[in-house]
Amino acid sequence: MWKALVAVAILVGTADAQPVSDRIERVIGAARVWSKAKFFHPYLAYRDIDWDGAFVRALPKIEAATTVEQYKAAINEMLGKLGDPVTRIPDAAAPSSVPAGDAVSWPTPGVLMIDMAGFAKGGFDFRGFEKRGAEIEKAAVNAKVLVIDLRTSEPAWVSAAAVSYFVNALPAIEEWPVQRGLEHRGWRTQEGATSGGYYSAFITTGAAPGAKPKASGPQHVVFVADSRSSLPVEAIALQASGRATIVATGSLDPAGTVDVVEVALPGDLTATVRLGESEWGPPIADVIAKDPRPRALEIARTQTHKPRTPKRVDLPPLRVRDDADYADTIYPSRELRILAAVRVWGTLDQFFPYRYLITDWDGAFREMLPRIEKAPDRETYINVLRELGVRAGDGHIGVAIAVPDPKMPLRGRLGAQIRLVEGKATVVRTVDKALAVGDVIEAVDGKPVATFMAEKRPITSGSTAEAREQRIANSLGFGDDGTIAKLSVRNAKGVREVAVPRAAANLTTLFEAADAPHWKKLANNIGYVNMMLLTVPEVPKMLDELRNTRAIVFDLRGYPNGTLFTLAPRLNKKRAKHGAQFLRPLVMGDAGDIRIRVFQRINELPASAPIYQGRVVVLIDDRAISQAEHTCLFLAEAAGATFVGSPTHGANGDITALRLPGALRMNFTGQEVRWVDGRQLQKVGVQPNIVVRPTLRGVRAGRDEVLDRAVSAILSGKS
Repeated sequence: MWKALVAVAILVGTADAQPVSDRIERVIGAARVWSKAKFFHPYLAYRDIDWDGAFVRALPKIEAATTVEQYKAAINEMLGKLGDPVTRIPDAAAPSSVPAGDAVSWPTPGVLMIDMAGFAKGGFDFRGFEKRGAEIEKAAVNAKVLVIDLRTSEPAWVSAAAVSYFVNALPAIEEWPVQRGLEHRGWRTQEGATSGGYYSAFITTGAAPGAKPKASGPQHVVFVADSRSSLPVEAIALQASGRATIVATGSLDPAGTVDVVEVALPGDLTATVRLGESEWGPPIADVIAKDPRPRALEIARTQTHKPRTPKRVDLPPLRVRDDADYADTIYPSRELRILAAVRVWGTLDQFFPYRYLITDWDGAFREMLPRIEKAPDRETYINVLRELGVRAGDGHIGVAIAVPDPKMPLRGRLGAQIRLVEGKATVVRTVDKALAVGDVIEAVDGKPVATFMAEKRPITSGSTAEAREQRIANSLGFGDDGTIAKLSVRNAKGVREVAVPRAAANLTTLFEAADAPHWKKLANNIGYVNMMLLTVPEVPKMLDELRNTRAIVFDLRGYPNGTLFTLAPRLNKKRAKHGAQFLRPLVMGDAGDIRIRVFQRINELPASAPIYQGRVVVLIDDRAISQAEHTCLFLAEAAGATFVGSPTHGANGDITALRLPGALRMNFTGQEVRWVDGRQLQKVGVQPNIVVRPTLRGVRAGRDEVLDRAVSAILSGKS
């Protein structure tokens, strides 16, 4: 059913005397309606409208408003930039001057009068409407013309909806009007490419089968309306076929003929935002009359007026455009910084698939607004955006700089990888001779590690507490390229002070392992595969060489190289059909939280293709994120894998990105991923069957305790 406009923003008394809520709440209200229009108003999908500018220019008046009327005027000034009479905070409708008479009467032979003021008296009444509608349909058999007076003191949508309860009394509708609206399949990325395949499109709704003309019953309808009336879709359809005349007191409100959504604002205001646009154009009355009912009855008696046939509107196609990132101003103005926070909040509020897992997203937005407007420099501005993103609890979220500040030096890191081992920041790999594997870093440049961790916690994303803590520990080694880090380092012999250079080259060389074997055979006929090094073309050869092993240990303590779709079918001894399920957001203006569920298939192999029959064991920890976790899901379904180690990161679902003022990008997870049986993965991770974490003693001894425990489980036959 087409939605009708409900004007509920009624101001009691003198509007200028009514105070409005505090400044932050007024800005949040503006952000709410601005975002709703940004994502769903059809004009913004193809017209050249500076919607950012509309918000920025309205912001000072929104903040300065001290009364409800001033706030309303500021919001309407912003919405007015759309050039759409539908999208606005409507004025309180004047009470209808039409008295509620009998719902049905016969003013003249052959003319059946239906008075909506009487039919809908008391508001929407499902059972009452059914009963009255059936009575009208029975009486209409003897009528030649219907006159339907839509004017009522009830909300306009009530009378429009009521017509559907006696639709069989109307002449046959040969063609139904249609409208189009925006539909988003996830958030189309604004940076690079994504495997999510997210996109936006116009969809057409409202079409229904036409009917052949009726041989008897009413052959024409005269609708009576005023400026507050909402035209039912039946009136538009019959007018188009020449079987209805619309008589009105003036121009008709187009809000009643397209889909809209209402947005609650401070001050008990409600804004109406257009969602759809009619392919038949806005409604137009056939006859304008100061007193429309007598004119309608005259037309009904004489049938002298020839109705207008609406013309089709050639609506433009959708134009795909990225948001402006204002790259010429790397430290944006206060207004643009607020706009950035609005974009982050609004985009994740509508498109983040795990929105339901965020405890208080509105509260986070409310908290960050004052801080982002006061950010004194670019670094602080970026960190506030990071802190807002962190509240979403998604390990994929991060703020990246597309245009570096030329005044800022390059970033570098120590020549060591640092992880928390038994809660201590421990060197687990190094290319710097001043550090040794197993060294515990206690302070960096005089700052205790605990203090560093506390400072970084608010701006470091992570889907679980463990994953976030490990990320912070890893960042201990970061700093400007060419600087010297003064470290307090503890080993088995005590504490020493060392000076270690940070270098940009370490960002890559630390993790280079071209000479390491991508797979090998361990003792006791057990295979080992380094999934961070294995490539897709190597999968067949690897499986061929390890085909007779009793088990293969797949090391997923890091990010793999897209091998799962080739690997899983060759391990699929369970003959599983699916490896995971996706829940992609289907985002429309008023549809709530809708998901498109897709079960992702495991590729089928020819019946003669060899399937590995040995045991499959997977090593995991928090470094297994996204594709690595997806690989875990597939290996669990295909081979009943045993997982050894600690929980994975808990962030999976094809990242996407939005652009932000100051030449920034924010990534976030674009669609929800769950186990085939529906279990949650996000913020939980893949849980190990055998829990084991490295110890300081093991790290210093050069042992891989997680791998050792996996081998032990294989040899014992236990899980």
